[in-house]
Amino acid sequence: MKILDKYITREYLRLYFIFIFFFIAVFLLTDFFQSMGTLKKEARLLTLFEYYLFQIPFSFSLLSPLATIISTLFVITYLGETYQMQAIQISGTSIKRIALPLLTTGMILSFVLLFLNQTLTFQTNQLAQKIKEENFLRTPRKEIQRNIFIHVPPSYLFYIRSFNPKEAKMENVLIYKGSPPFLLITAREGKWTGDGWTFFQGLEYLLKEKLEGISFDKKFLPLDKNPSYFTKKYFPPEKMNISELKKCIDEYQKGGFETLRLETELNFKFSYPFTNFVLLLLGIPIGLILRKGGRGASFALGLTISFGYYEAMALFKTLGKGGIISPCLAAWIPNFIFLIGGIYLFTRVE
Repeated sequence: MKILDKYITREYLRLYFIFIFFFIAVFLLTDFFQSMGTLKKEARLLTLFEYYLFQIPFSFSLLSPLATIISTLFVITYLGETYQMQAIQISGTSIKRIALPLLTTGMILSFVLLFLNQTLTFQTNQLAQKIKEENFLRTPRKEIQRNIFIHVPPSYLFYIRSFNPKEAKMENVLIYKGSPPFLLITAREGKWTGDGWTFFQGLEYLLKEKLEGISFDKKFLPLDKNPSYFTKKYFPPEKMNISELKKCIDEYQKGGFETLRLETELNFKFSYPFTNFVLLLLGIPIGLILRKGGRGASFALGLTISFGYYEAMALFKTLGKGGIISPCLAAWIPNFIFLIGGIYLFTRVE
């Protein structure tokens, strides 16, 4: 049986890597042609190559479920067309036993992707984002930035309604100090002085049993974070890793901001890699039904199933972000729906 397991696993992985790199190539080429209009004239060819090289790990994770289901259908169809499946069954091996190496591979692949998404994929996403900002964004960043919420070590949380990095000036600032003595500071304006920030025309509240407010015309905070630290740089939550997303959620919750959108993304960080196992489980019995349906039918059906999953995921992600269902349910319901379908079909396999 070890020889059979190795053979099936090898055939599956061969097809999986062929399809995953094919889909990555299509994905990156499509992105390249769509982005050509925003490419700066001074962008170098080497930099462009690096950008798309750094995009590969994220694309790998994103497109892996698509490659998983199609590879599974192809393997099962191939074994059926060449009568290898029948020969294996005649030898006394059940269909469920034949599927064991595939299921094992699918589970291992899910955990590998979960790990890579927190390490390599996150790091390359950051590098790709930096290159994109420097070479693809033709429209200059707005001089005035608004609604910035940021943590300032050691224990300050800033909410800045309006910020001008060029003039190093904040307007309508709310500051919370999260260590004793607990303070809440509001100021009409703040300016960088080179060794800290000076705030003007505000109120300082000492947070204790009886709220006490003291007005001030000028107050200095010896913070070493210069204006560049407060410059808002957008990084998509779907490209963060779990630890960064948790940190972001924690900062928003401390400031009293709504975090459903981020919590939904966080839960999908855990559920999405296991889509590979779920779709592989679903693909085995469907492949047996198709057994002699041909590779064209396998490819078309694989696309249909995977796109159906992506649509379900998008729907429940929207419901989670909107607060209609909990973020945890939103992330796991698509997997459970397809998992139940896979288990039902798999138990009916003879």
